[in-house]
Amino acid sequence: MNNADVIAGILVQEGTEYLFGFPNNRIINSTATCDIPPIIARTERVAINMADAYTRMHNGRKIGVVAVQDGPGIEASFGAVAQAYGDNTSILILPGAHPPHMQDYEPQFSASRSFRDITKIAQRIDAPGSIGRKFEMAFSALKNGRGGPVLLETATNVLMADSDGENTTYQEQPRVRSRADEGDVQRILDAVLSAKRPILVAGHGVHYAQAYEELRLFAELLQLPVATTLLGKSAFPENHELSLGCAGRTITKAAGQFANESDFILGVGTSFTINDFTARMPEGAVLGQITHAPEDIGKCRSVSCAALGDAKLVLEQLIEAAKARLGKSCKPRNEETVGEIAHLRQTFLQDWSERLLCDDAGLISPYRVIHEMNTLFDKNATVITHDAGNPRDQLVPFYDSVAPRSYLGWGKSTHLGSSLGMALGAKVARPDWLSVNFVGDAGFGQTANDFETAVRCGIPILTVLINNGCMGGYGAYMPAAVDKYQASSLTGDYTGMVKAMGGSAERIEEASGIRDALIRGIKETQAGNPAMLEIMTREEPVLAMAKQWGM
Repeated sequence: MNNADVIAGILVQEGTEYLFGFPNNRIINSTATCDIPPIIARTERVAINMADAYTRMHNGRKIGVVAVQDGPGIEASFGAVAQAYGDNTSILILPGAHPPHMQDYEPQFSASRSFRDITKIAQRIDAPGSIGRKFEMAFSALKNGRGGPVLLETATNVLMADSDGENTTYQEQPRVRSRADEGDVQRILDAVLSAKRPILVAGHGVHYAQAYEELRLFAELLQLPVATTLLGKSAFPENHELSLGCAGRTITKAAGQFANESDFILGVGTSFTINDFTARMPEGAVLGQITHAPEDIGKCRSVSCAALGDAKLVLEQLIEAAKARLGKSCKPRNEETVGEIAHLRQTFLQDWSERLLCDDAGLISPYRVIHEMNTLFDKNATVITHDAGNPRDQLVPFYDSVAPRSYLGWGKSTHLGSSLGMALGAKVARPDWLSVNFVGDAGFGQTANDFETAVRCGIPILTVLINNGCMGGYGAYMPAAVDKYQASSLTGDYTGMVKAMGGSAERIEEASGIRDALIRGIKETQAGNPAMLEIMTREEPVLAMAKQWGM
C-alpha cells in the first residue's frame, strides 16, 4: 500500500462518493481501487465546477473532491477555485506537488503558497507521517464555519512511496452546530415586532443549514415577506404568497419595492457582502443579521442586531420566542401584504409580457425561452443554473424556484461557461432530477468541449443555449470596438459540434417551436442522452436591473 492508497482510505472513511478530476494524479487510481468512481472531465475548470455543484446539491453534507496534476494541472485550476471561494463552497482540492528537492527553486509553482488567498486552508504534505492529521484539519474546515475550498497538495514522491504504517490513523471529523445567545434572539424579535414593514432576506446559509421549514414557519407566524439573495434562490418557495422573489443583480418588482420601503431587513444566512450580483440593501435601511460566521457581522454594513449561530437552530429559537410572546397562533394572515405582493407580481409579469410571450415575428427573445421553461419544467424535480452575464440577469427574476436547491445561483466571481460543469455536478448529485443549464453562446464556447464529458460519462443534462451571435450587452462597455471592428460578434455551429461529440442537439429558430423542443430534449435526457437545444435569439439589452429601485 502506498501513501495515495492511504489518502483514498481517508476519503472512503469520510463518505466520498466520486472523485472529479483531470488528467492524472496517483490518487485517481487509488480511489478507483476503493470503488470510488473517477469522473474525468476535459478541463480542470469543469471538474472543479462539477465538485462545486455536487457540494451545493448536498448542502455540504457530502463534499465534492477533486484531484488534478501537479504543475499545469493545478495552475489551470485557479479560476474555478476562486469561483468556489467567492461563493463559499466547500470542496477539497488534491493536487500533486513537486518533490521537496525542487520546491525551493523559482519559478516552480507552489499551490499551497499561491492558493492561500482563495482557500480556507492551503497546505503541502511533504512527510507521510502528517497525512492523517492534515486531512483531519482539512475535513474539519470543510464541515464547519464559513464554507470554502481546502487545498492539500502532496509531493509526488510521497504519493508514490510505500506507506510505513505511521500515517494511517485517521478520525472522521464531526460537523458542529450552535444555537445563538438568547438575548440576541430576543433583540432580533423585538426589532421585527416593532417594525412597521419588516422583510426577511434569505441567503446561502439557509441552504447549508437546511432551514427551509423553519424559514417558512417563521415568515408565516409573523407574516413577513421573504426575498432571497442570488445564492439563496430556492431557499424559499417563489410560489408562496409571501415570496418577493430573488434580489440579485436583476430583481423582481416586489423585492425592489418592499426592500426600499422596509424599516427593518433581517438577513438570514447571508453575509450582506457588497458585490455586483446581489442587490445592495437600500441606503438608510436598518439591518439585522443571523449568521454562523462572526467575521460577517457588520462586515459591509452596520447592523442594529445580530445572532451568531446555525440558521436552522436560530430560526427555531425565534419561532419559540415568538410563540411565547404572542401566543401559539401569532399574527393572522395579513391580507393587505399578501394582496400587495400578488399585485406587484402580476404587474411585473404584465410589464414584461411583450418579451415573455413574443411570437414568431423576428428573432426570438430569450425571455420567451425562460417563459416556456418556467411553465413546463417540473419544479419539484428540476435543478437549473444560469450562466454568467445576460443569461443570469434574464433568468433570475422570471424563473420561479419552488423546491430547495432547484436553482443553483452563483456569481461573486462569475466565470463564463461555468454552468455546464454545474449542471453536470448537480446531475451526479441528483440523478433522479432533470438538470438544466441556461447559457449564451459566449459562455458555451468557453467549455463546450466538456459536453463530451456528459456523453462519455453518461450524465444526461439538458443545455439550453440561447445563441444571439454576440457577447450580449458588451456594446455598452466597448462601443467603438463593437461599431468599428465588431469585437462582440461570435460565430459557430454548436448543434453540429454537440452532434459530433455524440450528444443530441437541435436548432430552433421560431418561438412557437421552443416548447416542443424542450419536451423532446427532456425525453432525450430521460433516455440517458445528454441534449442541447440551440435557440436562435436576438440580443436583448433590457434587464430588470436592481438599480432602478435605487439598490
